[in-house]
Amino acid sequence: MRKFITILTLAFICCTIFPVAAQAKQKTTYMDQTNITTWLWDAAKIKTQPEQIIRNLTDRKVDTLLLQVDAAVNTQAYRTFIGLAHASGIQVHALDGAPQWAAAGGEALQDTFLNWLTAYQSAASATEKFDGIHLDVEPYDLDNYESEQNQILTAYQTMMVRFEKQSAQAGLTFGIDIPFWFYGVLYDNQYGKGNIAEWLCQHVKNIAIMAYRDTAEGADGIISIAAKEMKLFQTYGVKGTIAVETGRLSAANDFVTFYEESKAYMDGQLQTVYQQYQSHPAFAGIAIHYYDSWIQMK
Repeated sequence: MRKFITILTLAFICCTIFPVAAQAKQKTTYMDQTNITTWLWDAAKIKTQPEQIIRNLTDRKVDTLLLQVDAAVNTQAYRTFIGLAHASGIQVHALDGAPQWAAAGGEALQDTFLNWLTAYQSAASATEKFDGIHLDVEPYDLDNYESEQNQILTAYQTMMVRFEKQSAQAGLTFGIDIPFWFYGVLYDNQYGKGNIAEWLCQHVKNIAIMAYRDTAEGADGIISIAAKEMKLFQTYGVKGTIAVETGRLSAANDFVTFYEESKAYMDGQLQTVYQQYQSHPAFAGIAIHYYDSWIQMK
């Protein structure tokens, strides 16, 4: 009888203590230990599935959502959605940008964004306001970039100075995306002379490195290609986020994205990235581009 009671006691312990231990183990992943960011480009979805988006974000431990500003989406949908996000502990930053923002006439595109955001923030309640501005402007995608690089970079830098000032005046966090190779891009213009990544570090204090690779380690892995920017970030006091891609690209570029891999594989690689950078003074989290392709991963 005593032996039977002992067996029952052990069974009870296994059923109660071990699951707790398993749960504790699960909470050591990068998602629980650092800031997680993602991009939502299709803002129309906040009208039709706001609760579902919030559930997906909370399930994936997202702390910051970069939400595109789309004038075709009514402001009430933004107000409702941002209120839900804040209630779930998720910050929302106003996202926009395109290569044309650094081209001739780009100021008009910038104005459209800033005017919309100013009007929105003025009308929204405290719980419905955006927490920051985030720009994804990739000037190197312009057709004339190779022939007019310095002119385009000048416009790009002027835009950054403008948004640095506007964000500060509005009390908003200002962040941008840059490619991992920007440290090798040189400028020589009214802003001085040097590499563009270092210049940006002096004006933007929240930067996501597009370290788009599907492996963490190796000479061409995420850890390695992010290293030079992370060193610059440390020097200039920048909060650096390491970003990866999950969207579908051409077969020739499948090494740039996790699209072909499983979510479990990606999480394993990002855990390795986190373990490498968790103690780095500039490391501020991991970003996954982008919401739609991420939630569809198997």
